[in-house]
Amino acid sequence: MTGKLLVLSALVAAAGATTSHGPFTEDFVKFLEKNPERNEYTLSAYKEYGTSGTFGGRATKDSKIAQQPVVFVHGNSDSALHHSAMASGWTKSVEHFKAHQYSGAELYGLTYGGRDINHSLQSSITCRNLLGLRRFIEAVLEYTQAEKIDIIAHSMGVTLARKAIKGGTMHLAGESCNLGGPISDKVDALVAISGANYGMCMCLMAGLSETPACGQAGYAPGACGNKNATMTACLEAEATCDGEADHASVLRAVNAVVDEDDNEDDDDEKEAAFVASIWSNDDLILGKDNLVWGRKTSHVAGSDLTHGYAGLDHFQVNNHLF
Repeated sequence: MTGKLLVLSALVAAAGATTSHGPFTEDFVKFLEKNPERNEYTLSAYKEYGTSGTFGGRATKDSKIAQQPVVFVHGNSDSALHHSAMASGWTKSVEHFKAHQYSGAELYGLTYGGRDINHSLQSSITCRNLLGLRRFIEAVLEYTQAEKIDIIAHSMGVTLARKAIKGGTMHLAGESCNLGGPISDKVDALVAISGANYGMCMCLMAGLSETPACGQAGYAPGACGNKNATMTACLEAEATCDGEADHASVLRAVNAVVDEDDNEDDDDEKEAAFVASIWSNDDLILGKDNLVWGRKTSHVAGSDLTHGYAGLDHFQVNNHLF
């Protein structure tokens, strides 16, 4: 089975005891420490989050890398590996890959942000996380000497991964950051799980619209020209987006193409050679049927494969085979 096909079959909830797969190996850490300023974000995750906070790297300097490396990007308030019941990370997926001839030298992930779901509404997209993830991806490419990698991302991780791949300048309130040119030619497959590419209707609920997670650097769904901009109206199957797109500015930037000269246009360029969009139609966070003003919010433009589960919540989707 090729690396790409394994990526598309690896989202499985395997039973059994949790095994420690972290943190980064000594060999990978030594590589990162050769350029500590550029790799500060990745090294900080290694130092801050403990055994469950990072994974990846050769067991020894002579370990072979036979498979196309995979980078995992978790969602809001989650963890690289199992940390708690509500921050289960990628442990089961890592175990699945390792059961299919992948080694730790071919599987990489780190933790960003807090790991307490009770504080998730205080999280938003930041330059630090965008730049940090971009540098992490670049470090994996350099360390493994792979021509291409695969990326599997969940929830907020989809937003971060897509922009890290596309590059360009991100303008946020009070800060801007240039990520460099696109690296889509270095990404073979992107599996985008439960992303909110057009925002979340729940952000229209009273009391939520003022939180960072529902703001312009988060997942505000906008009104799309609709005068009745309520959560109920946003979720209706008959709803349409007839007006100017006014969902969160950070999402509009992610959904735009960035060329080598840092110009943006409507999204008609893929983040990878193969893109899969996965979601659940019973996800209470993203909303019934995954709809935001008539659009599937987890659909990445140009996807080669799409699939909507039934009966799974937001946190179960990234551990299930489609």
